Amino acid sequence: MELIRFLAFLAAVLPVAYGAPTQASASLHPKLLAAMKRDLGLNTEQANARVASDLWAAGVIEQLRTSAGEAFAGAWIAEDGTTLNVAVTNEALAAEVTAAGATPAIVANSISKLEAAKLALDNTDIEQPKTLATDSAVSGIAAYYVDVAANKLVIEALADSTAHAESLAAQVGLVASEFEVRTVAAMPTTLATTLGGDAYIINRAARCSIGFSVTTGFVSAGHCGTAGASATTSSGASLGTFSGSVFPGSADMSYVRTVSGTTLSGNIDGYGSGNIRVSGSTASATGSSICRSGSTSGVHCGTVRALGATVSYAEGRVTGLTQTNVCAEPGDSGGPYYTGSQAQGVTSGGSGDCTSGGITYFQPVNEILSSYGLTLVRG
Repeated sequence: MELIRFLAFLAAVLPVAYGAPTQASASLHPKLLAAMKRDLGLNTEQANARVASDLWAAGVIEQLRTSAGEAFAGAWIAEDGTTLNVAVTNEALAAEVTAAGATPAIVANSISKLEAAKLALDNTDIEQPKTLATDSAVSGIAAYYVDVAANKLVIEALADSTAHAESLAAQVGLVASEFEVRTVAAMPTTLATTLGGDAYIINRAARCSIGFSVTTGFVSAGHCGTAGASATTSSGASLGTFSGSVFPGSADMSYVRTVSGTTLSGNIDGYGSGNIRVSGSTASATGSSICRSGSTSGVHCGTVRALGATVSYAEGRVTGLTQTNVCAEPGDSGGPYYTGSQAQGVTSGGSGDCTSGGITYFQPVNEILSSYGLTLVRG
C-alpha cells in the first residue's frame, strides 16, 4: 500500500516539479491501462505514475548528457520503475547527478567509447550462415548494442556463434571487461505477413500496420514496402504510395504519402476501447515502460531494453533500432510504439510471439520525421 501511495504521489508531482508533459498525470486510455496491468503487473495508480516518471526521466537524462559531456556513460530506469540511474566516468559529477534527482553510477567506459566500438562493428563485414532466416539455424549474430546498465557492448548470438562474437569484439578493440556475449534462441525476423486483414495492404499482397499519421500521410516500417509501392485498405480503397523507404541499412522506416481526402488522425487504434491520443514524440529512456499496437495482436506493453541496437535480419543488418521485451506477431510490422501519449517508433521485427513472449525492435519515430521533413499529427 505504501508503494502504491508513493507511485500515486509521483504521478502528481513529477510533471510539475520537473516539467514532464502534464498529460502523463492524466488517466491513461483504458486499453493502454489494461495492457500495462496485464504485461507489467501494475495497478491503475502505478501505471499512471510509471508513465509520468518515464517522461520526467527523459528530460533529466538529456540535461545530464549535455552537462557531463564525454564523461556521460548512459542512463537507465531501474526495475522498480522509479529509480533513474545515470552513469558517469568522473566521480566529481556524482553530486550533480544526485541534485538532478537521479542516482549516480561511476563506471569505467563512456558511452562514446562503447558506441564507437559498435559503429566499428556496423562497418565490419560479418559473415552469416545461409540458414539465417530459418528456425533450424544454430549459428548467427542476432544483434548488438550498448547495455548502459552493464557498461558493456553486448553481442547476441546463437549457440554456435559465441566464439565468432568474441572474435568480433576483439576485432574492434574491446577487451573482456568491455563486452559480453549473450546466447539467444532464435534470429530476429521482420513482422510483415501475406495474410489479409485490416491495417493496410502493400501492392495488394503483404499486410502491415500504420505507425503514426503525419500532416501529409503516415509513417511505417521500411521493410513493408519500397518507394513507389501502393498502399490500400483491406477493402481495396487507395490510401497512397510509398514516397520513401529505407531497409535494410541505416533504418527500417517508410513514409506513405496519402491520396487527397484521406483523414489523418492523431490517434492510435485502441482495438475496441476507443482511440489513444498522440500528443508528442519525447523519446523514452532505457528501462521505461512502453506499449505497442498492431493489427494482428492488438495492444501489448513491456519495457525498453536498449537503444541504438543493430539487428541482423535475413535481408541484412539494420542500425539504430530500439530493443524491447514487448511481444509482436506477423502483421504488426510498422505499427506504433508509445509511452503514454508520446510517440516512440514503429515496429521493425523480433523473435517470439504473444503466447510465449519475445524480443522486438522498433525504428525511432523522430528519425523518420527528421529524415523526411514530416510533422506528426497530434490528437
